[in-house]
Amino acid sequence: MTVRELKFYFKKHKFLSLTLYLQLTLFFVILGTFIAFEGQLDYESNNLHKIYEGKAIYQLLDGYYDGDEYANFVSQSDYLNRLKTYYNQLNNTNDFQYLAMFNHHILLKDTGIPEEFIEGYEQGSKKYQENIDGTPYTAVKSFQMNKQAMDYFGLSVEKGTIWDENEFKDNTILPVLLGSAYQDVYSVGDETTINFYSKTFTVKIIGFLKENSKLFFNDNTEFYLDKYIILPYRDYEDPTSETDELFQQISYFAMVNGYIVTDNSPSQNQIMMQRVEAISKNSSFGGYSFIGLNPHFQKYRGLMTVLQENKILIQSIFVSTFLLNLIVIIIILLLQQKRRLSSFAIHYLNGATKWRIVKMLWIEISTILLAAYLTNFIILDKILNIGEMKTQFILLILCITMSIIICIMPARKLLLNPMTDYINNEDEGGI
Repeated sequence: MTVRELKFYFKKHKFLSLTLYLQLTLFFVILGTFIAFEGQLDYESNNLHKIYEGKAIYQLLDGYYDGDEYANFVSQSDYLNRLKTYYNQLNNTNDFQYLAMFNHHILLKDTGIPEEFIEGYEQGSKKYQENIDGTPYTAVKSFQMNKQAMDYFGLSVEKGTIWDENEFKDNTILPVLLGSAYQDVYSVGDETTINFYSKTFTVKIIGFLKENSKLFFNDNTEFYLDKYIILPYRDYEDPTSETDELFQQISYFAMVNGYIVTDNSPSQNQIMMQRVEAISKNSSFGGYSFIGLNPHFQKYRGLMTVLQENKILIQSIFVSTFLLNLIVIIIILLLQQKRRLSSFAIHYLNGATKWRIVKMLWIEISTILLAAYLTNFIILDKILNIGEMKTQFILLILCITMSIIICIMPARKLLLNPMTDYINNEDEGGI
């Protein structure tokens, strides 16, 4: 079929072709949205299930919240070694998982930081800056965690690399991960400077987390990291100055206030508690306490219920909308085929072969389907931002399959029946 013939066809059947194009575009957008939503619901359900199902989660706190007790503890000559021993044994035991994480802000060297990354931006806080060695630093959102927390929540990168074991050791340059929103500000391999707990570090960006990376922190069951700078909790060598000692003191106290995850059974809970007590005595770190069992458990149950109800609701809406669109598309195609049979018969009498006519039919339908698919691709990818390659690939396969199936019935009539059967049909559009 030539381009001229295709243009002629669309000119003669512009209203029917436009209606079919719009209906197919709507069909693909609805189906693509449903596929993306189903995938997200499955991900959320599996992620929640992995994190909470069958688990007991305790929040572990240090016992030095009283000012006098804290001052007495840090006045002892070996307090920092005891604190480090306590954390390292929590972090390396095989009896439970220890998730050390905190969301203390950092000061970042300001080279034009977008406001959305500023600490307290969502609450309307003003930009906080400090001048360090003649350079302006701005308070930005930051999250700190150990490797167990990173692994437990399954964090991964879309660019660069994730932390390995060596990057949790005390090296000169601090490797950091950035939330996906930072990709317009920095690149992998860039270096900059931060001030964290009054100590200045050179940091190197090693990777960007995947979009919508999140974890479950404090009372927030969906703590998104897109606008955060993520720092690793590291094992530090002996301090070399008072500033370094103060930094390590504050850091390790933050690190020993974390979460303990174990199997939710009386025997495992008992083993966990006995192990924490043994670690406390072995490190001479006497003050600790637990806050409740599974601080997120009720919210987890609520989220799972909401997810399941949403899934059923969306499935019901999709099925009804899908059937309605399918009926409309079938009616349009039946009308189109009825109008075209006599045209095909005339074309046959003018010398065209039956296979060439079938090819013409397939190209006409496929052109409309492809145009609808490409429009859907733009809508899902650029407007709705849910056009993952997996979803688009499924829709492309469906588009190709539909073009073949739609042509089967008229092709069967054209190939098996005499063309003279259609010569007397009224032709309202020609060829």
